Amino acid sequence: MLVCTMLCGLWDTAQGRRLHLGSCKVNIHTHELRHHFQHIRQSMISGDDHKAIRLLRKDVMNSIQATESCCFLRQLLHFYMDKVFINYSSSHSLHRRTTSVLANSFLSITKDLRVCHANAHCECSEDAKQKLSGIQTMYDQLDQAAGAVKAIGELDSLLEWIESFQHH
Repeated sequence: MLVCTMLCGLWDTAQGRRLHLGSCKVNIHTHELRHHFQHIRQSMISGDDHKAIRLLRKDVMNSIQATESCCFLRQLLHFYMDKVFINYSSSHSLHRRTTSVLANSFLSITKDLRVCHANAHCECSEDAKQKLSGIQTMYDQLDQAAGAVKAIGELDSLLEWIESFQHH
């Protein structure tokens, strides 16, 4: 029942926020993503043994040009799905369910972004690719489990950056 409630809430388009990522327009349920993230946020932050390291630095995220935001977000969500969520394990069933819901939400968002990419509305500059590569390199320097906890704990920064496109 809880899983159905969580999943149904994520796909309720009435709660979606229309975001303008360059010329790409997508609905992203940032409120629901935040709601689910809040269930595990404190555990992720307290479990982060590398607090001096930031994967998603605000200055880097904010330096992404609006025209590159679609491509950068698409690649960053793939990074989370392909490396972070896959490498995360927990003995807490709530944590596993929550990260599963977040991963499925990211998958849904990337499908929408793929349409923009296919229609040439999702430009990938060398600068955006280098910024993502820097995030991945820093992540790869950490132990897999520690890197996953750190990256999940930094979802606040990702959600804040995504929300910044509601006003453009």
